[in-house]
Amino acid sequence: MPKAFKISDSVSNRAWGDVDKSRIWQIFKQALEEGASGVAEAIRETYAVVKTEINKDLTQAACWGPHHEVHDDGTVVLNRSGLIAAAAALAGARSEPDLTPEQKAQARRHLLRHYRELEMPAPESLAGEMSAVMAVVSGEMRVEDVPVAPWADLAALKAGDSEPMEVVVEIPAGRSKRGWNYTPQALQRIVGEVMSQGLPGFLGHQKPEDVDHQFPIPVTHWVGALWKDGKAYFRGVIDKAASDLKRWIKAKTVRTVSIFGIPKLAQVGGETQVVDYQPLSIDWTPLGRAGMPTAVVAVGEMDEIISGGGQKPMTWKELVAQLKTMLASREVTLGQVVGEMGWRVQDVAKEIAPDWLKVAENSMETMAKVKQVLGVTGEMDVVKVAEEARKAIEAQRKAEHEKLVSEVLKEKVTGEMAQSLIKKMLHVADNATKEQIAGEIDNLLKDESIKDALSKLHVDQPAGVGGSGGKDAPQSLKIKRITL
Repeated sequence: MPKAFKISDSVSNRAWGDVDKSRIWQIFKQALEEGASGVAEAIRETYAVVKTEINKDLTQAACWGPHHEVHDDGTVVLNRSGLIAAAAALAGARSEPDLTPEQKAQARRHLLRHYRELEMPAPESLAGEMSAVMAVVSGEMRVEDVPVAPWADLAALKAGDSEPMEVVVEIPAGRSKRGWNYTPQALQRIVGEVMSQGLPGFLGHQKPEDVDHQFPIPVTHWVGALWKDGKAYFRGVIDKAASDLKRWIKAKTVRTVSIFGIPKLAQVGGETQVVDYQPLSIDWTPLGRAGMPTAVVAVGEMDEIISGGGQKPMTWKELVAQLKTMLASREVTLGQVVGEMGWRVQDVAKEIAPDWLKVAENSMETMAKVKQVLGVTGEMDVVKVAEEARKAIEAQRKAEHEKLVSEVLKEKVTGEMAQSLIKKMLHVADNATKEQIAGEIDNLLKDESIKDALSKLHVDQPAGVGGSGGKDAPQSLKIKRITL
């Protein structure tokens, strides 16, 4: 039996069915009893997952997924066919493996590592375990537009940082470079994770096999998230200690992040869809890596501007040029600049647009007077009150016009029926004067047909007509009814 074990970089193409798996276990069991050097590492490498602590009490049942050969001299060699067989067994090719979800995840990461080492395309059952979806630093969303999660304490994160920096990255739903279609619900799951507990950000991803036990130092703390118009936005605070990263982001030599985690895949119409996602971290990565199209959309709170390696202050022209560049790239906003300078709108407008400021001030003064006259207070709608006032004025003007027309008709025409007839024929503007109304009435009365019609409305009854003589009483007047 070997006194020591060594893990080889070589790969065996021997048929896995020809490998005696029982013999492998016997070698390891005896080595454990004899205390051979490197046996624990050899066992962890040979099996996809070991369920318990590795010691003399370890049993073969606790070791799942062998995929290495073990030679008599203690050399441990990866077997290509064994790797494929273990991946198929993990996917349930023969039966569901007797593993907990955590053990399945550990086995996937172990086997996926070998696939990557061999540069072999991994089956979806493994490739889906750990993946990265990319995002880039661009310009549609301001830092302050992305809400901070309830658990986050921005003041504490920025405490003692002379140059605090925040960024926003975005990622749209859709197809990645890998060909997977990331659904909105998968990205919304990542948004929810950040808002509920946050995510760390590292310089590059961890190795899958290190996720369970390793804790790298975060360089970014993702403290807020937002889902809007088919895109996920994530807000991060660059750590005080990550001064190099701040410089790289300013220089735009680093502007992509990658969301690292465990996707849940589904085959829909021949397409691989990511229908759920368990994020582990949002990490800064070099440009050009495969993943989703993404963008860093905002960079904020870069307070210090120096030049010449920090030794020489900028001239005012250099400062203006730098500020102009930062405004164009939306590293800062005009509102931030105005706020930090303590300027008021009136101060700025007085310098660059005095005529506009005068018109604006006059308009504001007029509006204040209008509100006072209308009695507008609190949250009352000025436009609505003005509209109601206009309607009241129109109604009053119309009533006054009707009254004036009636007065002129009574002066010009005798009898209510005649007045009503002339009024229907009369066409004058609402703002017509008394003289204009009288003139139009005179023109109507000059018309012979109208005069004739009016004369038939004024037929006088002689005395006695309409008395109590009854139906046989003599009548001295015949009345002929006509239609006008």
